[in-house]
Amino acid sequence: MSRVSGDSATNSPPRVYGLLCTFSRSQVALDYLDVLDRQTLRLDRVYVVDNSSDSSLRESLNARPATSIPVIYLDPGANLGPAGAFSVGFESLQDSARSDDVVIHLDDDDPPVVESQIERLVGALVTARAADASIGGIGLSGGNLRRRMGTIKPTPDAVGLVEVDHLHGGYLPCYTVAALVAVGGNDAAFFYGFEELELGRRLHGRGYRLMVDLDTAREASGRYPKKSSQDGSAQRTSAEGDWSRFHKERNLIRILKREGFWTAVAFTVMARHVAKPIWIMLRRPRAGWNRFTLGLRATRAGLRGETGIDRRYPPPG
Repeated sequence: MSRVSGDSATNSPPRVYGLLCTFSRSQVALDYLDVLDRQTLRLDRVYVVDNSSDSSLRESLNARPATSIPVIYLDPGANLGPAGAFSVGFESLQDSARSDDVVIHLDDDDPPVVESQIERLVGALVTARAADASIGGIGLSGGNLRRRMGTIKPTPDAVGLVEVDHLHGGYLPCYTVAALVAVGGNDAAFFYGFEELELGRRLHGRGYRLMVDLDTAREASGRYPKKSSQDGSAQRTSAEGDWSRFHKERNLIRILKREGFWTAVAFTVMARHVAKPIWIMLRRPRAGWNRFTLGLRATRAGLRGETGIDRRYPPPG
């Protein structure tokens, strides 16, 4: 049973909570909170979920000025990845939340780059929900899962709000508490990789609509540290480690299997886990073979529904 109150005062604005996921980057997390303090919309509370259980971060948070945004430090006791961190954070805030309140997923290395960004996103969400109560979230970036290919179709070059089936992490995805309660929040078992896609697809399946605010996103164009994946396969860099790649590929297979998109499973395996490694192998045999074995292991793990951290590909630290 939900612990969230459905009551809200007439014309009372929603309270806005932040869930900040961090791991072994205490100063980065503290700098992020300083950025939030300068936002034109003051968050009501930020839950800092520290996957590295860093006691120095806890002490630094306790020493922050009283005028700063209220912060609650949460130590999950293990590295749960962003999926687990957001799950822990949402569980902690439910007792004080109303159904129309807003939860923002915050990545410690992707702070807002415009001081009015959060105010504009939350304002757009409130306005949109006044016209359509089925809208459950908004963000600066998102996309739609292609059923036949298992890739992500990016948002078009348009204006205003554009509907997507998931929001991208790192781009201030904002969700209503009611929407998160309806699906139970993030699935902690996904650990890392496509956790926002997994959440978005469940919200979409429950009838909630998710929107990208292209006008607010355009204001920050060229200033954001990340760019949405243009081929839709993932948000990744050439320097991505095997641990990151494995968990993303495994989780994508899990999502496609759950959705019943078997053509997309086949395409993903052949294109990304077989053909691409073979192409790499022609130039760099060892690297190509490693990518080939990683892809097949990810395929098997995804089809089996394996969860959490894979012992063969542990994250650094």
